[in-house]
Amino acid sequence: MSSFETILGLLLASTALAVAGKKLKLPIPIVMVIGGLAIALVPGLHAVVLDPELTFAIFVPPLLFRASITTSLRGLRENLRSVSLLAVGLVAATVVVVGAVAHQWLGLPWAPAFVLGAILAPPDAIVGISLARALKAPRTVVSIIEGETLLNDTTAFVLYRRAVAAVVTGAFSLIIAAPQFLLTALGGLAIGYVVYRVVRWARYALHDSTLENVIWLLVPFLAYLPAEAVGASGVLSVVVSGLLLRQSSPLLVSPQTRLQANHAYDLVEFMLNSLIFVLIGLEVGQILRAPQAPPLLLVARSAGIVTAALIGLRVVWMYPGTFLPALFSKRIRDREGMPAFKAVTLLAWMGVRGSDSLVTALALPLTIASGQPFPHRELIVSTTFGVILATLLVQGLTLRPLIKLLKLPEDHTHEAEETLARREMVAAGDARLEALCKQGKFPQEIVDRVQRAHVQRSELEMDLANPAHAHKHADLQKQAETELLRTRRRAVVRLRNEEVIDDEVLRYLERELDLEEVRLEITVGDANDDETV
Repeated sequence: MSSFETILGLLLASTALAVAGKKLKLPIPIVMVIGGLAIALVPGLHAVVLDPELTFAIFVPPLLFRASITTSLRGLRENLRSVSLLAVGLVAATVVVVGAVAHQWLGLPWAPAFVLGAILAPPDAIVGISLARALKAPRTVVSIIEGETLLNDTTAFVLYRRAVAAVVTGAFSLIIAAPQFLLTALGGLAIGYVVYRVVRWARYALHDSTLENVIWLLVPFLAYLPAEAVGASGVLSVVVSGLLLRQSSPLLVSPQTRLQANHAYDLVEFMLNSLIFVLIGLEVGQILRAPQAPPLLLVARSAGIVTAALIGLRVVWMYPGTFLPALFSKRIRDREGMPAFKAVTLLAWMGVRGSDSLVTALALPLTIASGQPFPHRELIVSTTFGVILATLLVQGLTLRPLIKLLKLPEDHTHEAEETLARREMVAAGDARLEALCKQGKFPQEIVDRVQRAHVQRSELEMDLANPAHAHKHADLQKQAETELLRTRRRAVVRLRNEEVIDDEVLRYLERELDLEEVRLEITVGDANDDETV
């Protein structure tokens, strides 16, 4: 079977597994891992072989870019101290602790041991964030997890590059590594900013949704590849360009362009994450079957030891790191208040490893500078897959019960802010129309007509955004508008079928109906979307 057919088969399998996960109400990434493991155990199935460097370049930039354009900057700023302790402090501590454990208990030399630590340093937040959002966990928890995920990727990937370089070259000097780290980071920041300026100008100048979104899809690679080519941090370049572009895009691009971009990246993210989690299961299954792989008992032992170290370190780090600064610093208490014990407990358990660790493990070089095989590569890779599987099953499957057990209060601050924003939007729009009417730009009857149409929509939006308001009338209005739109769609299709109108007219009217349905779904929302975890 060719590589192309293999990828198509994996995408079809991942789609089927995603459907099964929704039906079973289980975290989809975990279902995909188990499905991949089952596929790998099918007799006669050939191993899936991926080029390490190509794997890293294909998977890491788009997923990092997606994370950077969906992260709340306000939440990141508000929780910067906590995020930094996790994304920088805990990542560095994880590299050291896992490296020491691997050296002492697994018999790895120090350099390969630190490579294993760097691979496993960043937790994967796909499962954690999905569950936290679906169950309306406090915004602080979600913001910290989002910020940690974005920044710990950056820290871990830079440390990973340095650790791998130490193994490949056989030399490592802290005196040389420290300024190299700084130069690498500064180079990534600079290239990311340049890419932001170029892409921002291009999107502004093109005025073509298709071309703009082709560039948008290429941004992660435009930021990553040049940075890596000159020895800078491609990861930082991607993150910086994504954060800056996200801030400038709301007023820069058209609604149609933005809708297309969101849908495109939804598909890209689903396909890449699907392939990653199915690949985790496939690789674990191939390890179980491969005769040249480390013995199963050795893999199970090493994965168990490292998993225990990872979970234990995060728990030990979380409570002192959260409570001690608040206890001993009045300034921190006044600014942030005392942390909630339940929220800290939830954060301490969100240490699932996944896609980041898989990609970096697969990206390990096969040989070092001398031409010899990369030392202990098989044990590092197999231990990584074992840890990913263990944390997905142990922590991933218990996150939902833990959130329910802790009985964390549901966060309704978004709804309150949405109500305020809608009121401001209505007031600003009305004021602008009245001003233009007085200037003679629009007649009063046109202004009145537009305001009447939007008042009705705004009433529905206010009803839905106010948690204290009954949703009965809003739901009925949604049903009525949906039925109206569907009837109109059937009527226009009938006219086309009877050759009363042309297909071009149908496409035009169909687009209007599509946009109205999108508006209706965005306005009312769909509670079932919270279950797609």
